Amino acid sequence: MSEVYTFTINKKMLINAWDERIAELTGEPASIAVGKKYYDMFPRLLIRDKDAVLFVIEKQKKLVLKRQSFHCILYRVMADIKIEPILTARGLKGVAVTVFNISTASGHSTEDVQRLLAMGKTASSLAHSIRNPLNAIKGAVTYISQKYAREKVLMEFSKIMQEEISRLDNFISRFLAASVADMNPSVVDINALLRKIEILISFQAHARNIHSDFQYGIIPRAVVNLFQLEQAILNIINNALEAIDSDGGLTVKTALEKSAERDFIVIEIFDDGPGMRGNRSSETSVRREKGKGYGLAITEDILNQCGGRMHIHSRKGIGTAVRLYIPTNASEGMIEQKRQG
Repeated sequence: MSEVYTFTINKKMLINAWDERIAELTGEPASIAVGKKYYDMFPRLLIRDKDAVLFVIEKQKKLVLKRQSFHCILYRVMADIKIEPILTARGLKGVAVTVFNISTASGHSTEDVQRLLAMGKTASSLAHSIRNPLNAIKGAVTYISQKYAREKVLMEFSKIMQEEISRLDNFISRFLAASVADMNPSVVDINALLRKIEILISFQAHARNIHSDFQYGIIPRAVVNLFQLEQAILNIINNALEAIDSDGGLTVKTALEKSAERDFIVIEIFDDGPGMRGNRSSETSVRREKGKGYGLAITEDILNQCGGRMHIHSRKGIGTAVRLYIPTNASEGMIEQKRQG
């Protein structure tokens, strides 16, 4: 039997019960949802251009809506939704909404959906708890930058750290207020982003005697969410660094790949680590020998959201190449249209 998620709405269209499972699905806790109009917490449900909840309240008849699409914490999902009147001896009390038969819009299995919901719950908890240590780190970086203001290299790293802390804090605020998938894109210079990442990983690579080679091709700018794309790239690079033995190598390249249908910016990340068990070539998430594969799943979803994709090719004893495809058909004009719209 498929998982079900329920909440109830009174005759004034206000949520009066919001169980833990629907909270996990939407990322909205009961403390926030109860007392709000249902369509402030959940996509408005329609039947023939009329609110389906209001329809059930008026007609006092059960209604089932097939394959409704909406965002959960990490993914756009599709589900069937049943709306039933709650009848008592005194008459209609409200309606019960049941969400079931959930699948992702990109065709992932029920098991994938459940794993992603668990990830979303963990991520939400992490976002709430990370702020205190983040503020402590921010204070420490500020102190270091003031005390060692004449150290040029240290100041360069301090500036990057301050920017990243600020971006992370903003990300947490937006994450707690809305779905990750709803975050706004901006025009991004991917080569410039990778140059910053090259600096960020240089200490780690040097400490383990790993040679890193970043090769920057001629590519256009892309319209993506900067923070999400940075996390997607870092997820793959950190996986690669963990897989590489001392004296190994990491290569990161950017290039423009043209085709008759669509042009893509391609970021290729290759490590000469041990590779994965068996030769693998896949356009879906696969796991490293260590970890749960969350980083790969999140990276894949970020790329799906911007119309891109991820391809992994790994051979035992040779290494792993991950290619991130980001569409180039977006431009500053699209951003302007979104702002005006």
